[in-house]
Amino acid sequence: MITEPELTDGSGDDRPVDVIGDDDRPREPRGGRLSGVHRRRGPWVWALAGAVVASAAWAGALRGADYGRTAPPDLHGYRLADPCTVAALQPLVDMIGLSSMSEIPGPMNVGRTLDHIACRLVGNTSENDGWITSYTISVSVDLHKKTDPRTEFEDGLKARDADPAEPAADSGVVMVHDPRTSRPVTGLGDRAFLTGDSTSQTLDVLHGGAVFSIEVGATEEWIGAGERPTDADGSPEPPPHVDTKRFGAQLPRAVRHLMSVLSAR
Repeated sequence: MITEPELTDGSGDDRPVDVIGDDDRPREPRGGRLSGVHRRRGPWVWALAGAVVASAAWAGALRGADYGRTAPPDLHGYRLADPCTVAALQPLVDMIGLSSMSEIPGPMNVGRTLDHIACRLVGNTSENDGWITSYTISVSVDLHKKTDPRTEFEDGLKARDADPAEPAADSGVVMVHDPRTSRPVTGLGDRAFLTGDSTSQTLDVLHGGAVFSIEVGATEEWIGAGERPTDADGSPEPPPHVDTKRFGAQLPRAVRHLMSVLSAR
C-alpha cells in the first residue's frame, strides 16, 4: 500500500516537521507588519522627539544658571535693635525738649523674608493755660531679605497718607489739620520722602532692602479745671498753635543717625 511520504527536516533522524496550516500562521497586526518588527516612523515623530530633548536640555541649563531667580536685596549691614531710645533718635529728642518721656514697645518679628520692628517714644511738654502738648515719635524698620521693596515703596506711602487717623471725639485731644504735602529728600538712602502737615512730619527712607520711617506728631489736650474755654459764640476755643513743620529739617539728621546705629558695619 502506497502511503503519503512524511516530510522531514533533512537531518536524517526522520523526525517529522510540523506543518503549519493557513489557520495556524501568525496574523499580521492591522495597519502594519508582524509584531516585533517596527514600522517606519514619519519625519514628524523624530522632529517632535528632538524638540522634547532640546527643551529638556534647555530647561536643565536654565536651572543650572538659576534663571528666573533674583538676587536678594542688599541690607547694607542693617540689623534689628531698639530704635526708640533717646540716643538713637538724636537730635530730634533734644530739639523737642520733652519734660518727660516713655517708650511704648511695638511688635518685633524676625521672619524668613522680612524682619520688622516698630515702637513709639511719647512725651509731654509743660502745661500752658490748661493745655498740654503731647509729642509722639513713631519709628518702624523693615528689613526685606528676599524681595526688593522699591517697587512698592512709593505706592505704600500714598496709601498710608491718604487718610490720616483722627483721635476719638470725646478724648479731649484736638488736632488741627492743614493740607498734607510730600516732597523728595535727596542724599539719603536710595529714595526718601518727607510728608506732613502742621500736626505731624514723617520721613520715609528706602536703602536697598531696608525701609526706615520716623514720624513726629503733636496733639493738644485740655487738662485744665472745668470745661474747655469757649469764645463769645459759645464755641470751644482753639488750642495754642503747635506747628511740627520745624521738626522737618531735623528728621533727615535723625534718620541718618538711626541708620548708623542699626548698621553692623
